[in-house]
Amino acid sequence: MASGEPSTSEVPPGAGTTVGGKHSKRKSDIMSLDYCTFRVPYNELNVKFRNGQKDLDRAAASVARAANLLTKKTAGATEPQAKEALQKNFEFLLKQVQEARAAMQKVLKEETDEADKIIRRCHMLQQEQQVNEDRPKRIDRSLEKRKFARHICWHLLRCGMIVPAKKLVAEMKMEGLVDISIFEKFYEIEQALLDKDTKPCIEWCQYHRHRLRKIGSRIEVVARQQDIATLVEEQNIPEALAYIKKYFVPITKTQFPDDLKKIMGSVAMPLEISRMRNKELHAENRYEACYEFFIKEAYRLYQLPEHSAFSSIVQMGIAAQKTAMCEPDTKTPTNKQRCVVCRPDIWPLAEGLPNARSDGNKILCSLSNTVCNDEDNIPYLFPSGHVVGLRAINAGLRRANHKVYDPMHKQEIMEEEALRMYFM
Repeated sequence: MASGEPSTSEVPPGAGTTVGGKHSKRKSDIMSLDYCTFRVPYNELNVKFRNGQKDLDRAAASVARAANLLTKKTAGATEPQAKEALQKNFEFLLKQVQEARAAMQKVLKEETDEADKIIRRCHMLQQEQQVNEDRPKRIDRSLEKRKFARHICWHLLRCGMIVPAKKLVAEMKMEGLVDISIFEKFYEIEQALLDKDTKPCIEWCQYHRHRLRKIGSRIEVVARQQDIATLVEEQNIPEALAYIKKYFVPITKTQFPDDLKKIMGSVAMPLEISRMRNKELHAENRYEACYEFFIKEAYRLYQLPEHSAFSSIVQMGIAAQKTAMCEPDTKTPTNKQRCVVCRPDIWPLAEGLPNARSDGNKILCSLSNTVCNDEDNIPYLFPSGHVVGLRAINAGLRRANHKVYDPMHKQEIMEEEALRMYFM
């Protein structure tokens, strides 16, 4: 083991950071930063397993029905049956068996693909988390770069930037590590809802029906409310009642009776009164509100956190450097600003974040890099913003007439201009 490079077993419990570096090799890092990397394919595997079982059950029932038809034709016969009389039933049975076999192969392939995806991602994260001193540094840098590119890609997908995310995946060769298809479906549903089309959203709800019922989601109810409200607006009451009876009652009768009462009231009362009493059902932006609710429920379905890992990392980094004195600096050129928080392009992100709070900090002299204290190396703040210890001042910065030389501004200042700093 090289000096100064501790292994994962030697890292103290509170050391390092979960953002990167030699101490970011803990299992908690994977759970916090790469949660989406495993949660999404696991959920997809779960859904495909349940839906696949239903498909296999339906295929098995079809085979059983075809076999029963053939059995009934031959069970009571006392003489051999003509080939022509049984050929149609045999062909039907053969067709059902072939369809069942195709369904089984399809289900097996889908589940295997999702399982392989999870295994491949496990190997990828194991490679990133593994400490190998014999591995070239360029490979370590490449793995670190890929890790942060993955976080950026997840954030882009959450923001609806599908095309930039695809380009980043292709450039960093991360195919199979990011579930772009999931967010493409989200984007497709968003565009459909903005066009006042609820069909893709309802199809998505039916595909994930078991899980949505388990978490008590109302997304299908809200989506179908939009269709009913449209029919009510068109004064097509018979069609609205038929729609409610066929689709709305089965999903609201037991779980969401209040929604059923509200929608039935809007159908029964005159349109103008319904607009006054049920404003959310007739609002102009109801489809936009439906999409926002869909995204919220979709994240809840996949158990995705409110903020992406990239967003959390950036906010933690900015908050760690923010002080009570920080404010947007529009006078200093961006390339010459010393505080990243005070940059005009960063300040909107930092404005709502808390100030940094650290205990047990040390003040270092800018010239000698020694630790300052309240005894023989008292820290002084120069007008240039740098802290200089008393030892460095006595070593060669004092001038005549109670003046001190400021090496940063390269000029002499009065001793009163160098402010003493105190430890609280």
